[in-house]
Amino acid sequence: MSKKKKGKKKTASPVKQLATTRSGGTTTYYRKGRECHCASKRPAGSTEERDRRCAKRSERQRLLTSVFAFVDRLVRTLSRKLAGVNSWIPFVKDTRMSAPNLCHKVNAMACDEHGVVNFRSFVFSVGWLAVPLYTRLRRNAWTFTLEWRPHGILDETRDDDTLAVGYFYDCLPDAPRVLHLPAVTRAAGTATFTLPDPEGPGREPLSPDTVVHIYPYLASPDTDEYTRSVYLRVPPGADDTLR
Repeated sequence: MSKKKKGKKKTASPVKQLATTRSGGTTTYYRKGRECHCASKRPAGSTEERDRRCAKRSERQRLLTSVFAFVDRLVRTLSRKLAGVNSWIPFVKDTRMSAPNLCHKVNAMACDEHGVVNFRSFVFSVGWLAVPLYTRLRRNAWTFTLEWRPHGILDETRDDDTLAVGYFYDCLPDAPRVLHLPAVTRAAGTATFTLPDPEGPGREPLSPDTVVHIYPYLASPDTDEYTRSVYLRVPPGADDTLR
């Protein structure tokens, strides 16, 4: 029997990619070798013209742009820190907004171009579960004790909600952090925890005199429902009855 000759494998010659160009508000690009056109998303004009437009912006316009860019970075960082206790994701399911967009919209007014300036109005968590009544807060260096009692009808069926704590060190207003305490339930009524990372950007230890801004909130066992976060300012040596 004669053996069939194997044909040589054909290799496609590389297609030269033509450059995309923009002119007069129209973008010209190439797809599968064909020339295509669409309206430019970028303003028409050269890089020099764009730079001149930027230079003509008012101080208010420059500030708004800087704040927007900062909050955008902050929301990305916060989303990473929240990880498995991110209330923004289930909260937006019935809306047309994305979780990052809603978080940005809610927290933008609490920030300037360098960090959070209004810690009281910053929000780590949104949700419809009943918020417990926080009654006492104590601090010893980096160890905190928080006490609460049930509040609201929904508490009767939410004893297994677990505690999460968002926080900022006062000297690091651009660095949100989150501590999830899955072993602490709503029914416990108290939690003692130690912050694991009292360090600056260069891993230098922070002074124990640093004020800490904490935002406790509760998550359901399947992390699809949450309470809103509550703001608490904690100076060194705090031992306060909360009302």
